[in-house]
Amino acid sequence: MCYYNSLHYTMKNILLALSLFCFVNLQAQDPNFTQKTGNINHFNPALVGAQSDFGVQLNYRNPWPTLPINLVTYSLLTNYNLKNGLGFGLEVKSDIVGSTRSDALKANINHAFSKNGFEIKTGANIGILQNSIDVTKLNFRGPNDPILNEINEHSPKRGVSIDIGAASYYKGFLLALSVMQITEPNMDILPNADGALPRRFVSSIAYLKEFDHIALTGMATFQHQHVSSLLETQIYSQYKFIKLGVGYHQRFGSFRNSDFFSAALGIQFDKFSVGYSYDEDVFNSSRVSYGGVHQATAAWYIKGLNKESGMSRLMNVLL
Repeated sequence: MCYYNSLHYTMKNILLALSLFCFVNLQAQDPNFTQKTGNINHFNPALVGAQSDFGVQLNYRNPWPTLPINLVTYSLLTNYNLKNGLGFGLEVKSDIVGSTRSDALKANINHAFSKNGFEIKTGANIGILQNSIDVTKLNFRGPNDPILNEINEHSPKRGVSIDIGAASYYKGFLLALSVMQITEPNMDILPNADGALPRRFVSSIAYLKEFDHIALTGMATFQHQHVSSLLETQIYSQYKFIKLGVGYHQRFGSFRNSDFFSAALGIQFDKFSVGYSYDEDVFNSSRVSYGGVHQATAAWYIKGLNKESGMSRLMNVLL
């Protein structure tokens, strides 16, 4: 029994140390959401409010649930559009990695313009970011360790972030571009570490094809941040209130993982929607599975879905 307790304690400390190591590396990378409309503000601030003039969206992401380390992301996004094309939004997000967490509070402003079938939306965010570590959980070091004391002095660390984006739609085609974290805030809470949060560049192109009872949307999204890039190709279909989606994701550069597939299922009505997606690394040569990546979303469209503009109809097909 003593041997078991000692082993359990040692493994717990190793996992806690691993969570700290992961935080050092992952604080330079934003989490990736397979479901774009679960928190569209994460991809492009111009598209906030494209689905509904007044809505609330919740998002939950849990990668590798079989690991003992807690790895989850929560987000809440609410928006309200005025009749003159001006819209506002507010996002709250928390990204938790073991004993560490990154929080964000972002205020959004966007504007929509349309003429002769051509639509364009622009948007911007200003946000307060915060990184923190619960040093009481880092018990692989002594309570008087100077490194822990230095971490405690720097935690929490706050910074200001600015995001900008634009999106256009014409005859079924959507083109969207955004730059996230233009200010590259210094979020370093670890001693002698470079904690600047790099800019993230996002570009998307999509096409909507509507039939009598079925709508199809194909979308390609490319993201680049620091030394890592991600290319996502996704296809979504909607029949009445049922939505299905599949995707293929490729990573390039540093932090490269094996390519993976995603599958998504959702239901959507005029006032609310729910969705679920699952990502799995199907090319994992080690055959070791950590439970994939799970993501769930729920939305309440208080004023109902926007169905008049083509950009809104395209966004409504996505998950």
